[in-house]
Amino acid sequence: MIARAVAFAVFVTFVTLWARPAGAQPDPANREKAAAHFRQGQAFFQAKDYDRALAEYQAAFDLSAEPLLIFNIALCHERANRPEQALEAFRRYLEKVSTGSVADEAREDVARLVPIVDKIVADRKAEEARRHDEVGRRDAAQARAVARANHVRLYVVAAGAVVAAVGATSHVLAWRTRDRMVNAPDPDSYFAARDTFKLERGVAIGAYAAGAVTIATGLILGRVLRPREGVEVSAAIMPGGAALTLGWAR
Repeated sequence: MIARAVAFAVFVTFVTLWARPAGAQPDPANREKAAAHFRQGQAFFQAKDYDRALAEYQAAFDLSAEPLLIFNIALCHERANRPEQALEAFRRYLEKVSTGSVADEAREDVARLVPIVDKIVADRKAEEARRHDEVGRRDAAQARAVARANHVRLYVVAAGAVVAAVGATSHVLAWRTRDRMVNAPDPDSYFAARDTFKLERGVAIGAYAAGAVTIATGLILGRVLRPREGVEVSAAIMPGGAALTLGWAR
C-alpha cells in the first residue's frame, strides 16, 4: 500500500504542478522552480536520501502549496524513522484533503502510527520521570553530604579552638616564666627559668600553628569546591612566630 501511495503521490503531484487549470496555476517561474524541486526530491527519495528529499519537497510545497507534497513529506519522515513528525504531516495532509485514495492511505498511516507515537511519548515521559527521580535522589544525597560536612567542620573548628586555647595557656605561662627569669635571684634559677620559658614558648607557637591549621581546615570543609578544585594548606614554625598559608588550586 505504501509503495503504491508513493508512486501515486509522485505521479499526481507532477501532473498537478504542470496541468492545473490556468486560473489556479501559480506564477510560471515559481511553478518551474517547484517542479524542479519536486523532481530532485523524487530522485533523492528513490535513492533513500530521505532528509534531502524532504527538503526538496518542502521547497516545492512552499512554491506551489500542493497538498500532496505534504503526503510525500510525511513519507520521508516515516522512512527516516521519525514517526512523530510523520504522524503530524499525515494529519496535516488530511486537514487539507479528506477524500480520495491518497487520503484513505493517509488515514491508514495515521491509524498505524498513533499507537507507535503514543508508546514513544509514554516512554519519553517515563524516562523524564526517571531522570527527575534520579536528580531528586542526587540532590538529597548531596544535601546529606553537605550536612555531614557541616558537622565535621564544626567538630574540626572546635578541636582547633581547643588546640589554640592550649597555645594561649602556654603563652601566658611563658610570660610568667619570663618574669621569673628576669627576676631570678641566682644563675641556677635564671637558667632553669630560661629553659622552661623556651619550652613553653615552643609549645605556644606550635599550638597556635596547629590550632590555626585545624580551624582553617574546618572552615574549608564547609566550602563547596568545584570539580578538580583543591585546597592547599601549609604551616611553618619559625623563630619568633608561625606562618599559615592557604591556597586554592585547580
